[in-house]
Amino acid sequence: MPVLVREGLFIGNINDAAEVISNGSSEITHVLSLLSSPFITFFSDWRRGFEIQTKEIEKVYKGEKRDPGNGSGNSNEEVPSHRGKLLYNLELVGADLKILRMAVPLRDMENENLLDYLDICLDFIERGRREGAILVHCFAGISRSASVVTAYLMKTERLSQEDALESLRQCSNCVCPNDGFLEQLKMFEEMGFKVDHASPLYKKFHLKILDFATFLVKLLPKLLVKILRLVSGTK
Repeated sequence: MPVLVREGLFIGNINDAAEVISNGSSEITHVLSLLSSPFITFFSDWRRGFEIQTKEIEKVYKGEKRDPGNGSGNSNEEVPSHRGKLLYNLELVGADLKILRMAVPLRDMENENLLDYLDICLDFIERGRREGAILVHCFAGISRSASVVTAYLMKTERLSQEDALESLRQCSNCVCPNDGFLEQLKMFEEMGFKVDHASPLYKKFHLKILDFATFLVKLLPKLLVKILRLVSGTK
């Protein structure tokens, strides 16, 4: 069952989330899902025959200016035709469509960029606590959800990474963020409990995790254009 971390803030695993979503909860009004897939079909793929009623509110992609913390999302807003990486999916779920779920595509891998998702996650946690109570979950309730909740405690209570994680472990002793997430949480602390993309720390981190294959995919077309221009004699 979900574990209470602070008033209005719970942590759990996919079983806890499935129970809350399918049967409702007298306390939990919001769910933050941190899974490899942001789509609700992840639940039915995980448990055969498991069906959840949903109503999509919006999908937000990298570069779009939306705020999951203020409740003003509008799925009818015009969005760019060329979208980047999906940041989150916002939807109403459950039998009565009373639970607001934000799903963030986050893998439990050491080279996964947790920092780029922290702002939207922490804003949504704050919104969930303000409007009711929120369950933060991943698949096992050990690494991804623990990392985000730890970051939330760090920011709101001005705790070091070590102190925030220790405080969380007093509530749930199974939490254990992977080493890559721990490193990023330490950077989050050193950046003043915020994600500063202009910080040398962030830039160094981003270069470290940059996938070389993705880099080549982006670079090669530009190189080919330059080569073709040189061959043709155009500028």
